[in-house]
Amino acid sequence: MHWHILGAGAVGCLFAARLERAGIDVSLLLRSPERQQQLNLNANRISLQDGDRVEEVPMQAELIEDGNPISHLLVTTKAYDSASALESIALRLLTGAQILLLQNGYGHQQEIARRFSAWPVWAGITTSGVRRLSPFQLKLAGQGETRIGPLNPAAVQYGTLPDGWQQLEHPVIATDIERALWQKLAINAAINPLTALLGRPNGALLEPQYLPQLTGVCREIEAVASACGQTLFDTPLLEQVLKVARDTAENRSSMLEDFSAGRATEIEQITGFLCAEADRQRVATPLNRELLNAVVYRQGRA
Repeated sequence: MHWHILGAGAVGCLFAARLERAGIDVSLLLRSPERQQQLNLNANRISLQDGDRVEEVPMQAELIEDGNPISHLLVTTKAYDSASALESIALRLLTGAQILLLQNGYGHQQEIARRFSAWPVWAGITTSGVRRLSPFQLKLAGQGETRIGPLNPAAVQYGTLPDGWQQLEHPVIATDIERALWQKLAINAAINPLTALLGRPNGALLEPQYLPQLTGVCREIEAVASACGQTLFDTPLLEQVLKVARDTAENRSSMLEDFSAGRATEIEQITGFLCAEADRQRVATPLNRELLNAVVYRQGRA
């Protein structure tokens, strides 16, 4: 068993380190020799800072265009890059190769599961908080948990978890992935655009002046989910969002990190998806559409 990681950002490197620590062979798939040189300069290790402790995890890497066959593939690219990134290495996938998608957003996972129906495809979500300090140097902001479930018949036939993931010290839970993806989508849609536009960490949303807007955004998201036949949580979404904001008060959302680095965001795969579903279901979402337009506008001016 050898896992290749497509998407060597913060989340990809975190799970590469977790798999390696579980005694599983891992290789990062890097886009350029420059990225490989950055790993070399870090002594071919991923540095993981957890509080005052820093762990150095040895890590292998190869270029995407290398021809080594792939039997197990974890995809942690940005949601908008995932389909093209997978196509770029499709010829390297062995028959029956296992594919796990660990990303934000909704919709692209199901499309990949259809396009790669000959391979078992799982999707996952994680509540782990991690920030990239510099290339291959990470700061952990919360262990969290990871939930995984099969997306296509080939994965259902194989089992609830792909190979090796039950060996991780990090909590990994087999789950109804469709509901889990909607839950993650709903929380991301409530937190990420607001924190990105405010330029502040998650805890800022606990301040009273943001409560009316946050309440309205959550009600719209719940209405869209309900129209799509999805039950989110046993309690109101707002309660879940406020809990996440409290538990991750110092964390910076991935969208805020993308803004800060001048990168494209996943707004289209998060709020854009919700607004498109709202249009199909004839549900009004003026507050979410306002956030979508604001992020797209700011992104275009970056």
